[in-house]
Amino acid sequence: MPLSNVALALIGHMGQIAEVLTGDDRPRQGNDLFGAFGRDFVTADGRRVMVVAITARQWSGLVKVLELGAEIAALEASLGVSFAHNEGVRFVHRDALFPSFERAIGRLALDDLQRVFDANAVCWSPYWTLHAALREDPHCSTECELFTTLDHPSGYRYPAPGAMASFDGAARQPVERAPRLGEHTDEVLADVLSLSSARIGELHDAGIVAGPEQR
Repeated sequence: MPLSNVALALIGHMGQIAEVLTGDDRPRQGNDLFGAFGRDFVTADGRRVMVVAITARQWSGLVKVLELGAEIAALEASLGVSFAHNEGVRFVHRDALFPSFERAIGRLALDDLQRVFDANAVCWSPYWTLHAALREDPHCSTECELFTTLDHPSGYRYPAPGAMASFDGAARQPVERAPRLGEHTDEVLADVLSLSSARIGELHDAGIVAGPEQR
């Protein structure tokens, strides 16, 4: 399946295509989770964590472990809203909420956050670079069957992904490297266009076509 189709399907399922076709383009949100509470925060030991609260349970657990109950209640009173059961309100007022969470999370090291977050059903994760995720997260490992390590035309050797989809009873097809530019020129001219070797040679001599060694 084409990756563009995967991307389009995902944003379509989230309603983003309908949203922009019936209104204006979406504004830039940075790392804020659209429509709910979510963003990356820095811990006391300089690590970044992504924290999300979509459900009421996730929100209450987050507020509880960070001891922000009184502070959030005062903010709700001043704004005339309730954050407990409305993730959309949390998004609308995210700029008012974030400073409280920045301070609370910034007081704790990553190990301490992990302990209290996991014990209270908080939705969170270390915020990794792609390189770190590939190295540390087993779900992102290039050792899985999706990848095959190949020698590429660039001269580098690195993992290349195969098909995203797999089917019961059907073996995954081997991953092949991308061809060099012009690598199959003669093959296409001969097999597809049925040109003779002499005619193909003439095209090369005239500079009309070129193989990889001529580029």
